Amino acid sequence: MKKTISFFLVCWAVLPLWATAVYTRIDGKPTEGWGGHKFLIVYERSATKAWVWNGEDAQSNYTEVTLSDGKIVSDQLAAYQVLVSEEGSNRYALKTANGFMGCEAKKNSIRISSNASDCTLKVNGTYTILETNTNTCRFLFSMTANRFRFYYDKDKKWQDTDKKNIAFYVLGEVEQAEAQNQLDFHYAQANMYACDSKFPVNGDINNQYFYTELFLAQEEDYAAIPQVNLEILAPTQYSIAGTYRSDYTPEIKYYINCTAGAKHSDFWFPNKSEQGYAQAAIRLAEMTITKVGKSSKPNAYVYHIRLQFTDSNQKIWTLDKDMDVFAAWVDCDRSGQNPVDMEPVSFALESGNHVSEADATQVEEQTEDGKSSVASKVVEDGVFYIRMADGTRYNAIGARIN
Repeated sequence: MKKTISFFLVCWAVLPLWATAVYTRIDGKPTEGWGGHKFLIVYERSATKAWVWNGEDAQSNYTEVTLSDGKIVSDQLAAYQVLVSEEGSNRYALKTANGFMGCEAKKNSIRISSNASDCTLKVNGTYTILETNTNTCRFLFSMTANRFRFYYDKDKKWQDTDKKNIAFYVLGEVEQAEAQNQLDFHYAQANMYACDSKFPVNGDINNQYFYTELFLAQEEDYAAIPQVNLEILAPTQYSIAGTYRSDYTPEIKYYINCTAGAKHSDFWFPNKSEQGYAQAAIRLAEMTITKVGKSSKPNAYVYHIRLQFTDSNQKIWTLDKDMDVFAAWVDCDRSGQNPVDMEPVSFALESGNHVSEADATQVEEQTEDGKSSVASKVVEDGVFYIRMADGTRYNAIGARIN
């Protein structure tokens, strides 16, 4: 009897290793349909953290999980699974552990009942759109309400920056169709501007950020289609790595400026006739940029860019890939009353130096006695400064260093 008990204890102890459940993000419609599969409804907070809906209609109705390469590995989420059954053409019933889910007409709610409600499902990029009640209620996560819920909008726009799109994660391996509206860019350039940025004051290196334009396109040629231009605030002059969001305020690092519409952040894409251009403002955007390593190309660094944005036509676009990012540093001479733009300097992000000693860019600079002198823009030990021909150095805000 003791041996039998010990045997069962050993089996019970190792069972979780055998029974680990793996959930995979749905990037395209399951090729064999949604029906018969079990899903988690997820709000992806970052590339590594997410919230899973727990099936209730209440504040904080989620549990936090870890993401890794579009997967969730956990045996603790079975109670939160949603079983989908196909009822007709793009008509589905979604059943939770508590009953079928739906929405009250013209209300923000989650209705759980014993009767099935017709829902529609569509994948738009890496995000899943779940709607009901003639598609006027969409399932979203609200940052201010801190909850998952169906939200009503008679115009079907859901432009509130507070509402976040959700993703479906399927239990097990499911063959998926190619994701829709998934961008495939090959070229990226980051232009950093010091003149419009805050600089450290009295040694404070924590409250700086740098105005940056991140340009994405199919090719280096600006005539390539499509194109995405993003105005962002990066926290350092060396790296653009971080998570940027359009619902941050301009004072927060990693901010994406979408407030002025197409003037600052915009998207150019082929029109319906596939001729010429059509332009749309970027309304909502979230981007995670992760350092990968040095590029084999000169003056470039490899980043993984994961971008999801909604344009002014209410279309969702996604990008998720490694890219060679080229960079140019644009700064100002702040030594006088009126800042003067200097010529851009190419540099490799993450290198720690915009220019080497041998390749320091030469610029004409006025000395204190009014004579013209040759100066170099240099970064050493993380400090940017202008070095005059006589060895005098000035920092980025025009203060003399020595």
